[in-house]
Amino acid sequence: MKGVVSAGSPLTVEAGLEVLRLGGNAIDAAIASTLMAGVAEPLLSGLGGAGVATVRFNGDVHCVDFFANMPGLNQPDSHASSMDEVSINFGPTNQTFLVGKGSAAVPGMVAGIHALHEKFGTLPLSVLAQPAVNAARAGVPVTPGFERVCELLWPILERTDPVRSLFSTAKGPMKTGDTFHCRQLGDTLEAFGAHGPTFFTTGPAGTAFLDHLGDHSNMSLADLEAQEARILPALRVEYRDTVLWVPNVPSAAGISLAHSLSTLESGGPIGDITSFLTIERIAEALRSSFSIRGKPFLRDLFTEGFGPSFLARVQASREPPKGATPGYTTHISTADEAGNAVSITHSLGETAGEVAGDTGILVNNFLGEADVNPPSFTRPPGGRLITMCCPSIIDLADGRIIALGSGGSSRIPTAVLHGTIYLTDAQWTAEAAVKGPRTHVEGGPLHVETWNRTDQTMTSLKKEWPDHIQFDGPNMFFGGLHMAGLGPEGFCG
Repeated sequence: MKGVVSAGSPLTVEAGLEVLRLGGNAIDAAIASTLMAGVAEPLLSGLGGAGVATVRFNGDVHCVDFFANMPGLNQPDSHASSMDEVSINFGPTNQTFLVGKGSAAVPGMVAGIHALHEKFGTLPLSVLAQPAVNAARAGVPVTPGFERVCELLWPILERTDPVRSLFSTAKGPMKTGDTFHCRQLGDTLEAFGAHGPTFFTTGPAGTAFLDHLGDHSNMSLADLEAQEARILPALRVEYRDTVLWVPNVPSAAGISLAHSLSTLESGGPIGDITSFLTIERIAEALRSSFSIRGKPFLRDLFTEGFGPSFLARVQASREPPKGATPGYTTHISTADEAGNAVSITHSLGETAGEVAGDTGILVNNFLGEADVNPPSFTRPPGGRLITMCCPSIIDLADGRIIALGSGGSSRIPTAVLHGTIYLTDAQWTAEAAVKGPRTHVEGGPLHVETWNRTDQTMTSLKKEWPDHIQFDGPNMFFGGLHMAGLGPEGFCG
């Protein structure tokens, strides 16, 4: 099968391509790449994490929700989970997270891969897992991206001896050119490929996971057994002359992205795409969408039918509805010659700084992320947590179908927003859209990437936004952006 894969490391891409060469489809490629990401990008993804996918299969577009649940089922005497606060330095700005055994939410990755494979896959799961199995046993080279993430997360990774030893050498944190080894993870992946999801519930991996967390967490076997993936219709968003397919709940990002795009469209065409005026318009669109994310919005997010009804109000008025408030991550995009496409975003948060026994599985810290587990909106045991994952598929007017998405916590919808306007308003290629500068704002100062901005733009920016935070090169703060697609002229990415 001919196809295309875009991801965060060469090995992650190659795993998907290898499966395509074996005759697999875009979904098979996405599964193989996802499993490889847990080896080649082990601090960004893994079986201990969770995520969301948007899948085009035989012309229909689905949302596959395999995000994490709140633990605590069948725990009448729930106790306070133990978590520690850690600050991560992004350079121009810092962000605080909670880590430790008590920060783990119920992983959804295994259930998600199983659902994707059962519903849309063609090759045996053991075949899809084999590239990752081989890589974990042989070792993978540490890339500059791997080194950067290891450096950023070192305050978390150095907390426990098993994790520190995985990601360091005698000289300190791993650097480009070192080799990451984890044979135990290879054995775990091989067993998962052979036995499927039960390996992570009643099987050895589930037992090891729960034993490691022990009394520091509210998680139990009941939580692992209750975790399941949900396949829902993706949400359709119209922007200018294109259609964007975004994830349904529990993703707050898909609805927020639609809200931002509606704000931009109501303001008319965008001129110079990197100008100061465009920065102001994007900032206003982002502020508008972030302003709706109060407690009523979070509550209604889990009300049946809320997503489609909210989008209907947004798109009917072509402006944001009045009063409508009733982590570290990686992304993979794939497409094949049959027109199938997958946009899949998955994460471990920043990791809890824990590895589950001898499985090689890193533990997530979703309960320690304010975007996922807001202090003002506690989910009940067994309830889905909120995610900013926003894997999307865009149908462009020129006939291209592109799967796009990003990692980056609350900056994920911002990255997808920029990718969308670069593809549509500026009609840039996928490569140019991925490399374009971004702007981000929530409740604080404006964050701006400066390359490809004119001197006049920067002068106006300094005058009108004197407290802005400036990034003069690509930074992990903004996440990544991955695109893969096909069109009249062939594949692109």
